[in-house]
Amino acid sequence: MNSPRKILWAALCFCIVFGAVQAIAEELDPKTLTKYIDPLPVPGAMPMAGPNYYEIGAWQIQQQLHSQLPMTTVWGYGPTAATASYPAATIEAVRGVPIDILWTNHLPTTHLFEYAIDPTIMKAYTTTGVPITAHVHGNEVEPQSDGGPHTWFTPGFAEKGSDWKHMVYHYVNTQLPTTLWYHDHAFGFTRHNVYAGLAGYYIIRDPGNEPAGLPSGPYEIPIVIQDKMFTEDGQLWYPNEGETPEHPIWVPEFFGDAIIVNGKVWPYLNVEPRKYRFRLLNGANARFFSLALADRISGAPGPAFYQIGSDGGYLAEPVMLNDPNDPHSPRLVMAPAERCDVIIDFSAYAPGSELILRNTGKAPFPNGEAADPQTVGQIMLFKVVPLTAPDESVIPSTLVPVERLSNPVRTRTMTLNEVAGISGPLEAMLNGLHFDASETEQPTLGTTEMWEVVNMTGDAHPIHIHLVQFQLLNRQRYNVRRYEMAFDAANPEMGETYNPVDVTPYLKGKPVPADPNERGWKDTFRMNPGEVTRILMRFAPQDESPAFAFDATAEPGYVWHCHILEHEENDMMRPYHLVAPAPLAGSQSQSAADRAGTGTTGVTLLRAPQPNPTAAGATFRFSLRAPGTVELDLYNVAGQRVRRIANSGFGAGEHAVPWNGTDDAGRTLEAGVYFVNLRADGVSASRKLLVTP
Repeated sequence: MNSPRKILWAALCFCIVFGAVQAIAEELDPKTLTKYIDPLPVPGAMPMAGPNYYEIGAWQIQQQLHSQLPMTTVWGYGPTAATASYPAATIEAVRGVPIDILWTNHLPTTHLFEYAIDPTIMKAYTTTGVPITAHVHGNEVEPQSDGGPHTWFTPGFAEKGSDWKHMVYHYVNTQLPTTLWYHDHAFGFTRHNVYAGLAGYYIIRDPGNEPAGLPSGPYEIPIVIQDKMFTEDGQLWYPNEGETPEHPIWVPEFFGDAIIVNGKVWPYLNVEPRKYRFRLLNGANARFFSLALADRISGAPGPAFYQIGSDGGYLAEPVMLNDPNDPHSPRLVMAPAERCDVIIDFSAYAPGSELILRNTGKAPFPNGEAADPQTVGQIMLFKVVPLTAPDESVIPSTLVPVERLSNPVRTRTMTLNEVAGISGPLEAMLNGLHFDASETEQPTLGTTEMWEVVNMTGDAHPIHIHLVQFQLLNRQRYNVRRYEMAFDAANPEMGETYNPVDVTPYLKGKPVPADPNERGWKDTFRMNPGEVTRILMRFAPQDESPAFAFDATAEPGYVWHCHILEHEENDMMRPYHLVAPAPLAGSQSQSAADRAGTGTTGVTLLRAPQPNPTAAGATFRFSLRAPGTVELDLYNVAGQRVRRIANSGFGAGEHAVPWNGTDDAGRTLEAGVYFVNLRADGVSASRKLLVTP
């Protein structure tokens, strides 16, 4: 924590060196604020300017964030300055009903945190005001309306980023019903613009096609949790004292000392003894939250959480967290940008009961400093009041079937890297590459890929991929030191080129399946240190439609990045484009079976196993150019053969050989990474196979 003396000195140095003129007050001690004296605000619906059409601007406004603070200058979205708020009103969308939004910029010329903008970090350079661009996080949206970092614009569209395409953004809303959110994404300004208040909910509903009986109306409440810092005059403070001389102002992560929920510091919410649905969002810059309820007086565990949904929609069935009868019950852990849809039943609590939502997440997560129980260890208070109407809502035993992705056509090894300086981190990167290095990911439209994300840093990172919802497969430990040596040898000069290093030889132990509440659709995933996190992505509509309702291969493409905003902007973000499938060569002479991908190809090859990953066997397909003997074997990562699949003659053409999931001794194969190897016609070919528990 920076002392007030250091804050004043840092601000003075910035004013001298970079010409800023903003006066900075001393830092407020958050313990001087009385907790739980302000009611929780609940954002209303964003008003339309016309049928399925919105006009939403970014404005500088004054808002009281705590009864003991004066009005605070913040930034908010809204149709006008008078209607703008922090957080913004909720955009209520209906599945299958497109909407258009004209985003406009009405911010002042000087940034609210001008003193904290580090000129050594890449950013948009403007002369006509603060740049902004709105990104609907988790939305299936055309590239031109995605709100990527270079689509920024200044007030009046006087200056525009290199990827700016049009003023009105189009959202098709064809994906599954879920909780999304929108926030600023301007190049080099995201961490400051979101911190200033530019964020709001975007909820997609599918009337008649969602689970029946869930709490609704006044019993369905969005809750966005953030951490902030204040000066003694009640204004937001963002630190401006860096850790390295190379970046004198940039901080590697922002961790505030006060908690704000829906725009109020440590608020309370009156709840009746009934079930409530809370759409939780971690809107913090860098802080992870580990959440559970506890009795305010006794500290006894509060009611359980029943998670019914995550980033991309409903889970297949509710998952109980924070079971008060089980001290080992998992807590609800939320990384920045994650959403968790939960039901909490307060029916066992008499009016007058009070429950505190507590946080035990460390910062940085998971091995950093413990949350101060007097400040960031407390989130908000729930006060139980008398019941006003019978509770007819339910916690369903099942929700919505979740299709499981499988059979990736490609596996990519991706890395999370941190470059260390003498006194602190210099930058964070993906695949050891700067954001502006040549593009390395160009998935084919309609295909499924598996990304093995190797976290080579000491902290957890929430990785977000624009456009698609994806699924967590598993996590697995690896030998960090040995892999780092191999990576460094293959990439002696990080930054501009990336030579992937297969992590398979360095894996340790067995893969750990996704936690039950992580087995739905996600657009942001926690990548733990010392682990490989495997995710499956299908670059197609979430509902298996034949194609997107827009050209997803268009410019400017998309990005994937860490959602710790300070990491994203130095330099943990990378671009990617989707490419259309290549037309089949020689289609005039191909048979119908060949064009369908099932005929003889004229070459000997081994196709990808199906399904892959698998928990109970697979089918191995291969084609032969000419008749001959085929040896088909399964090997473990140590190079030991565990099962002979085939050793006999086959004719020319396509073949499929089933495997029942056992080794040569008839035992079920343990979970892990394996390789199927084909030897035939002078060809030796291998494919990776992942066996899950």
